Formats: sequence, structure tokens, C-alpha cells
Amino acid sequence: MVSADRQDGTGGYGSLNGTMQTFLSEVQKDLAQGMLSPRVLNDPDIHRAELDRIFTKCWVFVGHVSEIPSPGDYVLRYVGEDQFILARDEQGEIQLLLNNCVHRASPVCRAEKGNTSHFRCPYHGWIYKNSGEWNGAPYRAKAYRTLDTARWGLRKAPHVDSYQGLVFACLDPDAVPLREYLGDMCWYLDIVFGLNEQGMRAAGDPHRWIVPANWKSGAENFVGDAYHVQSAHSSLEDIGLLPDLGQSLSTQFHVALEGGHGLIITPNLLPEPHWVMDYPPEVASTFDLARLGAGQREFLESRYGVVGFTIFPNLSLIRAVASTERGRPPVCFTALRQWQPRGPEQFELWNWPMVWNSAPPEFNQASYEGSVFGFSPSGVFEQDDTVVWRGGPMVGRSAFARQDMKLNFQMGLDGMSDYKPRPDWMGPGEASTSVYGERNQRRWWQRWSEALASS
Repeated sequence: MVSADRQDGTGGYGSLNGTMQTFLSEVQKDLAQGMLSPRVLNDPDIHRAELDRIFTKCWVFVGHVSEIPSPGDYVLRYVGEDQFILARDEQGEIQLLLNNCVHRASPVCRAEKGNTSHFRCPYHGWIYKNSGEWNGAPYRAKAYRTLDTARWGLRKAPHVDSYQGLVFACLDPDAVPLREYLGDMCWYLDIVFGLNEQGMRAAGDPHRWIVPANWKSGAENFVGDAYHVQSAHSSLEDIGLLPDLGQSLSTQFHVALEGGHGLIITPNLLPEPHWVMDYPPEVASTFDLARLGAGQREFLESRYGVVGFTIFPNLSLIRAVASTERGRPPVCFTALRQWQPRGPEQFELWNWPMVWNSAPPEFNQASYEGSVFGFSPSGVFEQDDTVVWRGGPMVGRSAFARQDMKLNFQMGLDGMSDYKPRPDWMGPGEASTSVYGERNQRRWWQRWSEALASS
């Protein structure tokens, strides 16, 4: 069993003990050979280390600015397994507040979303502004005459920032700025979300449901796994809801970025006049490509699009086209997806369908329906994926498998497939010639192991 000793007095892992360090060293050696221990998909101590060393150190997605547009708006969100209030305070600033009273730890907010200027603890009645500041308590003159109120506000994330409407937070006071953390992913976020000044918005509340799998299966799938589509989703081609899978996969490829981030790129799937990432003319005409750089415009004019990506650790995106019924024209849809850990054997999947503020209502409705049809608790893609991911916790807890079994990540290594660098790539990152490789997944796992091993 992998274990780690707590040594720092803060509730986090100080220096990892020898057993954990040895295991992580083995993981890194295995990855160089395209292998991975199944124990990473179900181990309580590894899970605890992830919460302490990844989710308190990395920038984690917590919502979209469109979800809290006005002062006083708030929604409940998670960083790891900790619940926070994502709020826009009375000055319009975005705050991320730990949803626990500093008196006796009761949650101060019990509604999933709303609008308020204050949060009141139900236990003893302590009151906090939506900025997190302490703002009163019953019988204050008798009970707390000399209380240092500046010390007793709600705990707040030391860093909250946004890029292209995506709101991230980091719990590490010494974190690098968000823009630096995202790195070259910003180039692609501009393409996906920044095609005009109006931008995109979340189409309603995120869908949420529990999946009996480890959160990392979703993250590593969306960072680069297009190989599963021809097998896991073949029934959708059979019934006429997907185009020729073999043809679409043959033209897709990977882009690997620093920091464990990665993308799957595809040529447009729909014919002209859907020339800007499969958007129809009535939507594409609202875009202002002049706001993009020369390389980004070349990307779009070359009829490329982003199918999916993962921003380390647990935010992903899907951009695809689908028909909701046979004979109905396919429509392009976009959805943000987050893999929220809920222990080592399950996660909560959050899914935000996104629409353009500038697009006609008819297109946005069709796009939303396509998104829900494909990726939602009842989505036709979703049911395929969440079934196959169940194997991770099974093999991760297996005493027999944990003896010496390794999972295979060798596709694209040592000439095993036609997977080579693409020398003419106009964008940042390392582009490949095909999707028949697992470099992006290996890079994601390498970043994961380095994060757990860091001090």
C-alpha cells in the first residue's frame, strides 16, 4: 500500500515518505517505456496526496464569468473535494470563499446559486459580506466586544483570475500567474472562445452526475485519446449519427503543450460554407478574426478546429458536430467538462454547454440540444465513455493486478505507429502527424507524477 506521512502541521503532505517517492520514481521510469501501474486509478493514499499536492497547488477551473454576471451573484463550486462559494462581491470583484464558518465550521451557504450581499452561518449566526469579510454576530457588544474582525473573515483563495471568460483559482499563495500557468494554451483558448468581443456564455447551469471511475480517466482521455472513438462510439456511426469515423480519425492529430496540457486538432468536419470551425455563415459572420494573431488566423483559414483539450489537472473541452436524429443536419457544439474527484473510486462529472452571445437564438438552441444529446447524463457519447472508465477502479483495487500488471501507453513510441512530429505547424506546441499515439497522455501522467513528488 502506498502511504505518505503528514509532517508539516498544516493538514497537507510535508516531505513524502520513501514508499511514495519510490513509487513515483517507478511511475516516471515506466512512462518512459509507455507503461503505467494500475494502482494510480484506485489508491486512497494517492488520492489524499492528489488533494494536497495537486488541487492546492495548481490553477483549477471554478466557473465561467457568465454564471455570476452581477454584484451579489454566487454559485457553489469545488477545488478538489473542498466546497467554495464563487461570488461577485459588491465592488464587482470575483471571490472564491471556503464555504465554512470560521467559528464552528458550518457551511454558511446552503443554496447552489443565488444573489446576496451577505452569508449568515445557521449555527451561531456569524455574518460575512460576499467579499468574505466578517460583518457581525448576534449580541456582538456582549460576546465579541474586542474581536479583531479583520482576522475572522471567510477563508478565501489567494489567487482568482480569468482568461477568455474561464475563471480559475489557485490555493497556493506562491503560485505563478494564471497566464503563465496556461502558457501556450492561451493561443488555442483565443481561437475557441475569443472569436469576437461578445464571447461565449454558459447555457444554463452545469449538468452534474456521479461516475463510478477515477477522475484521471476523464482528464487523460480528453487530453489526447481519439483512438477509442472507433471502438467505444462505433454504434453512433452504425445508426447514422456520426460521419465516417475512419476518415475523421485519419485526419486528426495531437498538440502537446508544456505543463501537462494537450489538444486534439481536426480539419473541419462539415463542408463549405462552414469554414470557421464548422460554424454556419449566420454565426461565422459575427466573428472578428482581425482580433487574432497571424498564426491563429492561418489556423482557422486552413480549416482546422479544436476537437478537445485538457488543461491540467481537471478541466477539459469537447467541440464536435452531431445530429440529434437521423436526417437532421449536424450542428457544432461546445462544452466545458470538469472531472471533480469524489474519492479514489468515483468522480462527479460537471458539464457546461456553451453558446455564442452573438449567435442567433435558433442556432444556440440547436447547438445546446446537440451538446446535451452527445454529452450529458443521458448523452449517447457519455454512456459509452463512462461505462468503459469503470475498469480503472476495478483493476486499481485488485490485489492480483497490483502485483505486477502494467497498463499500456506505448502507442507512438519507437516506430510502433506512424506518429511523427509535424514540421509545418503554425501554432505553439508539438504537433503530431496523427492521433495514433499516446504522447499527450504520457505527458499528462508525467505532469501528474511530478506534481505529487514536488515539495
